[in-house]
Amino acid sequence: MTESEKEVMDIKVIATDMDGTLLDSRGQLDLPRLEKILNRLDQRGVRFVIATGNEVHRMRQLLGHLAERVVLVVANGARIFEHNKLLQAQTWDDAMVDRVLGHFKGRECQDQFVVTGMNGGFVKKGTIFTELDKFMTSEMIEKLYQRMHFVDEFDSSLFGGVLKMSMVVGEERSDAVLQEINDLFDGQIRAVSSGYGCIDILQTGIHKAWGLEKLLKRWSLKSEQIMAFGDSENDIEMLKLAGISYAMENAEESVKEVATGVAPANSQAGVYQVLENWLEKGE
Repeated sequence: MTESEKEVMDIKVIATDMDGTLLDSRGQLDLPRLEKILNRLDQRGVRFVIATGNEVHRMRQLLGHLAERVVLVVANGARIFEHNKLLQAQTWDDAMVDRVLGHFKGRECQDQFVVTGMNGGFVKKGTIFTELDKFMTSEMIEKLYQRMHFVDEFDSSLFGGVLKMSMVVGEERSDAVLQEINDLFDGQIRAVSSGYGCIDILQTGIHKAWGLEKLLKRWSLKSEQIMAFGDSENDIEMLKLAGISYAMENAEESVKEVATGVAPANSQAGVYQVLENWLEKGE
């Protein structure tokens, strides 16, 4: 068996980010092409995991009938769904929720602040999202607004447990806000870029790789058996964990530095291309 054939045989999990990675530049999926890939992966006993900062509703909306066939690691690892059923959730300590909300009080609308909880997404009344058209269609943006709970004030009793928080601050302010958050909260909270001027605020140690490690344990697999794809800072731990990892051509430089290879850009269907070539090799 050649080294490349061995490589094909050993991979048992495909893990991919969504925005800027599997999704095209309009934030959409090629469902027929993905379904063909899933059929071929099923024949090989290879699992397909979507690891994303998004919440589960948007993933189900994008995937349609394919949501049953993939594993969803959402809110950057904080919630895991298999066959559309919740396997586990990791929520914040209420005292930390109050500290973070206290720090950003008065800036919620300006910073397009979102709290993602077990009860859904919460934003302050008056918030208008300004960057979403860079990676979502107008129909998706409309559905996002419909799904969000617009509230007068944030209160930890509303959320049913917080999974993550996020902000949209634009590319020009992104570095300064990341620094601000990462200098606060005794290192218990970590902020990472998720692309397009968006920031995810997470519990330290809870990330996509953390979610994947839970799945590896459940499936009795090793991290070397993962092939992963990503484009943003919130993908770095996942790419480091995987045996084979691809940064997208459109990825941030820090992401390319940790990956074992570079895939064509998301606008060129890079994930599909790499997987189709890899599947050809093994047939």
